[in-house]
Amino acid sequence: MYHIIGGDGKEYGPVSADDLRGWLAEGRANGQTQARPEGTTDWQPLSSLPDFAAPCAIPPVLPTPQRGDSLNKIIPYRNVPALVGYYCAVFALIPIVGIFLGLIALVLGLVGLRQARRNPATGGEVHAWVGIVLGGLCGLGNLALVIWFVMAVSRHRY
Repeated sequence: MYHIIGGDGKEYGPVSADDLRGWLAEGRANGQTQARPEGTTDWQPLSSLPDFAAPCAIPPVLPTPQRGDSLNKIIPYRNVPALVGYYCAVFALIPIVGIFLGLIALVLGLVGLRQARRNPATGGEVHAWVGIVLGGLCGLGNLALVIWFVMAVSRHRY
């Protein structure tokens, strides 16, 4: 059984050797982690203890960060505002409803564009631009259509 000092500076234990090997494999401990066998008072690195010399020699396998995968370039699922803004802009082509959806698409497109520029791995810059341009045009176009219709009906009263 062993006691260790964790990364937070607190003492943990007693812990079995098998549990410590598991922590080494998970990356929760390393060769520099201070440890002492139960019944002793001397702290020493895990790599200097005979039970852990071999596991400490093998560096832990860390997951490699992924840049942008090809699916995220087609459907920017990491940039939700850009994606939702894009779909709102497409549905803003529906008359009258397009006033509200166009405004939503414009706002979400701006948020998505800012997010894509801050973190390029999220993708979605093209979707954000479609939300901004198409959403703005459809929102204004639908609003102009409604205003024109109201004015036309008010002129031709019987």
